[in-house]
Amino acid sequence: MKVLSSCNTSKTLSTGNMENLIECQSEADTKKCPPLVPADTEDGLCHLADGTKKRKKVIPQSFTLRRSSANGNSLGQLDLDAKMALFGQPLAAICGEDDTLPQPIQDLFAMLYRKGPSTEGIFRKAANEKARKELKEDLNKGVNVDLKSKSVHLLAVVLKDFLRNIPSKLLSANLYEKWMQALEKPSKQEKIEELKEVAEKLPRPNLAVLKHLLSLLHRISQNAETNRMDSSNLAICVGPNMLSPETDNTIPLEVQKEMNDKVC
Repeated sequence: MKVLSSCNTSKTLSTGNMENLIECQSEADTKKCPPLVPADTEDGLCHLADGTKKRKKVIPQSFTLRRSSANGNSLGQLDLDAKMALFGQPLAAICGEDDTLPQPIQDLFAMLYRKGPSTEGIFRKAANEKARKELKEDLNKGVNVDLKSKSVHLLAVVLKDFLRNIPSKLLSANLYEKWMQALEKPSKQEKIEELKEVAEKLPRPNLAVLKHLLSLLHRISQNAETNRMDSSNLAICVGPNMLSPETDNTIPLEVQKEMNDKVC
């Protein structure tokens, strides 16, 4: 808007006109910039309204756009060359070809596996919200974070945040009914066998994360006398982050609670 108010033009802006406007903005006094003619030129000269010509200046790098390879005449997207974030991404997009977990997630599991069993209220107690956002942002940016210096409760909260933001959830929302049907089997052994069959339907990256998570939760539950977190408490704190049905928010709260209880 600052550029447009400085240059007196009522014509439709094309790519060439926009480059000329950027040039005008770089002048010491943009208010004295002559009006532009609507026609584009290919001779590298800026044609002014009074008929004179002026050599174009090189556009600063910050304004440079990369041309689309599919259409040389259309502008492509900015080449940001940014790393993909960890949170909110499909697991298949951030896990390795052999289903290895991203290194920051591996480190989270490792630290919690080591310190979680001796930490009272692990996965239940909250952490500082500002610290959670900062750690999440650093991990998303690929910053090398010293997790050893972080609170165990903070690491647990961030791991739950990671699980909660997996698209379609870790246990896959489209398998929700099959998980629920497995729980309806009459005996414990039949339930276990049915749950194993449903688990085998998960995408391989999801199954890899699930194995790490269950190994961690099992180790913590074995030290419930110390950390006060048996399997039931862990399920209540972690379960809802792992699975939810593909439904909208119009479901009554009573029904949502019943669904969460089944997931736990």
